[in-house]
Amino acid sequence: MTNSMKALFAFAFAFSLNSLATPNSIIAIVNDELITLDAISEQVNASSTKAQKIKLIDHQIDLVLQLEKIKKFGIKPKLSSINTMLSNIASQNGLTLAQLQANNQFDEIVKNVSQRLSIRGLKQFVLQEANINLTQAEIDIALAKNPSSSEGFNKQIKIAQIAISSIDQSDSLLQSKDNLIQQFLTELSDKINTGTSFSSLAKLHSQDPSYKNGGESGWLDENRLPVEFKQQLAQLKVGELSPPFQAGQGWRIIKILDKRSVDNHLIAIKSQLVQSKQNAFFKNWVKELRKDAYIEIFDHKL
Repeated sequence: MTNSMKALFAFAFAFSLNSLATPNSIIAIVNDELITLDAISEQVNASSTKAQKIKLIDHQIDLVLQLEKIKKFGIKPKLSSINTMLSNIASQNGLTLAQLQANNQFDEIVKNVSQRLSIRGLKQFVLQEANINLTQAEIDIALAKNPSSSEGFNKQIKIAQIAISSIDQSDSLLQSKDNLIQQFLTELSDKINTGTSFSSLAKLHSQDPSYKNGGESGWLDENRLPVEFKQQLAQLKVGELSPPFQAGQGWRIIKILDKRSVDNHLIAIKSQLVQSKQNAFFKNWVKELRKDAYIEIFDHKL
C-alpha cells in the first residue's frame, strides 16, 4: 500500500470514527496494521489522561513495528522455551500445566508468550550489532552512587586435580580398590614432585571431565566447594600438591593454581550498566523504525 493510498485509508477511517465510540474503534494505523481501542482498554480508566493514552498507543505502534521485523527476519521462539514459560506461569498462579491449558484464554496466553519470546529474540538479534563498552568514569559514577562493601567480596580459587574412581585390581587381589588408588596417586605425586608435568599426567590418568584441560578448573567459589576439598585446600599454598584424599565416589590429588577476591557488587554494577546501554540501543533501533513507517493516530477518539 502506497503512502497516498494509506492516507486515503486513514481519512476514510477517521471520517467513519467521528460518529463511532465502540470498544473496537480504530485508534491508529501502522503500515498495513490497525490498532483498536481494545488494545489499550485494559490499561485505561476514567482518570487516564489523553497524554497517557497516547503513550499507550505509542507502545502498541512500537510493538507492531517489532512484530513486522520479527516476521521479516524469521524469528521464532523454540517450543521448549514456550513450554518452560507456560509452566512458570502455571506455577506462579498455583496451577498445573493441565489446569492452565483448560483455561478458556489459553490460546491467548500462548500467543502472548510466543510474542514476548519473539521480541526477546529480536532484541538479541539486534544487539549483535551493538558495540557496548563501559568507561572507567561511568563505572566510578555508578559506584559513587551505590558504593560497595566488604561483604560484597567473594573468594575464588582455581585448582588442578587428578581424580581416580576405578582401577584394575586383577594384579593385586590382596589389596582393596581404595588402597590401590591411593598407592597409584602417591606414585603420580612423586612423579610430579620430581618434575613431571601435572597437566600431562592428568590428561593420561584423571577420570574427571577436567582431564581435557590438564585437570584445571575454572574459577570456583571457595564457599561452595565440598567439605573434603575445603579441608585439603586450607593446608595448601599456591602450587603445593595435596596428599591423596577421598571425595565423592573416588580419590584425588589437587593443587592450587591461583586465588583471587571478586567484588560481586562491582560485577553487578557493570552488568546493570551494560544492560542499560543495551536497552537504550534497542530503544533507539525501534525508534528508527518509525522513520520508514506509515503511522496515523486518531487522537480525537481519545
